[in-house]
Amino acid sequence: MLAAAPGEAEPRAPGAAAPHGGHKPKAAETPRGPLLAVISIARQRLHLYDGKGLVAQSLVSTGMMGYGTPTGVFSVLQKRRYHESNIYSGAPMPFMQRLTWSGIALHAGVLPGFPASHGCIRLPHGFAAELWGMTRVGTRVVVAPNDAPALAIEDERLPSPRLTPMPLDVDRSQEEVAALPTGPSLASAAERRVVDAQEQIGPSGLPRLTPWQRANAASAIALKDVAATARAAKLAAEAAGAKAAEARNALAALRRAELALAAAERRHDAATRAAAVPSQPPATERAAEALAAAEDSLADAQRAAESGRLIEAALRQEAFEAATAAAEAEEARREAAAAVKAVERSLEPISILVSRRAGRVYIRQGWEPVHEAPVRFLGDGPPLGTHVYLATDTAADGAALRWLSVSLPSPAPRAARPGDRRGGPAQPAPAPGLPQETAAGALARFELPEATRRFIADRLWVGATLIVSEHGTSGETGPGTDFIVLTR
Repeated sequence: MLAAAPGEAEPRAPGAAAPHGGHKPKAAETPRGPLLAVISIARQRLHLYDGKGLVAQSLVSTGMMGYGTPTGVFSVLQKRRYHESNIYSGAPMPFMQRLTWSGIALHAGVLPGFPASHGCIRLPHGFAAELWGMTRVGTRVVVAPNDAPALAIEDERLPSPRLTPMPLDVDRSQEEVAALPTGPSLASAAERRVVDAQEQIGPSGLPRLTPWQRANAASAIALKDVAATARAAKLAAEAAGAKAAEARNALAALRRAELALAAAERRHDAATRAAAVPSQPPATERAAEALAAAEDSLADAQRAAESGRLIEAALRQEAFEAATAAAEAEEARREAAAAVKAVERSLEPISILVSRRAGRVYIRQGWEPVHEAPVRFLGDGPPLGTHVYLATDTAADGAALRWLSVSLPSPAPRAARPGDRRGGPAQPAPAPGLPQETAAGALARFELPEATRRFIADRLWVGATLIVSEHGTSGETGPGTDFIVLTR
């Protein structure tokens, strides 16, 4: 067990009581790896965990009657050191950490000792400031109606990353591969050491890469590509500009040659007319000489104009080809830049939701949908509930992950009420002591398609989240969010 039930668990270092009953035991060391915040509405308390155990805890004040705080699975969508509510007349919300775009957030506020907010989760000011500094956008937050301890879990049915041989076309030495991180782990230097070469080499003789290593290698390649294409686009644009200037100069030279040709033609016409006029022998000789000179000048002008036309046509074609090459290089640069953005998104941990209600598995990465498939649920059992599994650390070789789990039981069925859109046929309340599914048991209740299992194994590292729930995604899930699952 990673931690005892909230209220009994002790953090790694003791702390003192804060004003209004808030309690923030200061951690003896900086939290490492992904964090998981669990709020109990019944106990009005927040517990913060990392992969090693309880990091901190505090009293909270959640939503009051008529403005209840929704329970379920959330993540931090936005962080602002100072924020004003756009719903409640600019009410101050210091150290705001948004959980839904519809207005639920963690923030500093008054704690009277009971639920008193309009749905947000108020924290003591000092704790809110420290929590704000520890979390990041994407940190998982679970809001439970009662106690929901976070427990370490080891189960062979949890997904594992797939190690694959290094592609033959990747130009990396074995020393470079060995230096690649096995995952985004913040373990100690001793724990971060890579396994020896014999364990890294697969049957093909090539080093075996973790999904994190492959993603980083793809990122490095994409960054090199975008840099190379940017340089190529710059050089192509400069070359196109130079060719365009040469073509413009050639066109100007052609225009001058054509003007000179027109002038030579006029002089030749004049000399021809003068030579045709009867005159005395001396005048006739001078007219003939002038005509010969005009003919020579006209021939030179014609040759110059023809040469100008050929040069201008050639340079115009070269300028066109250079402009085309520049456009293609710029398109390649844009594609490489888009690939970098896609790779950056692929470096984010994946989130997996297995929904019994929908009968499907959904996967998001970088808060974007990336995969969806049907799921087969197996047999009957106790109410499934909602279970969250967070990958908190990785083994030295990257071939296994350590997981933290928290479970939310199925709520009692609610009877229909007049005018209640969520209501349905009245259902009997469950018998007292009705068993609830465990985190380990939930993993045995479904089977993923093999293609989905491979998809997950190829993208799995620290920070990944698996949610198994009887519910589906809520209407809060959308652009700019991870999965948001409401349990009540």
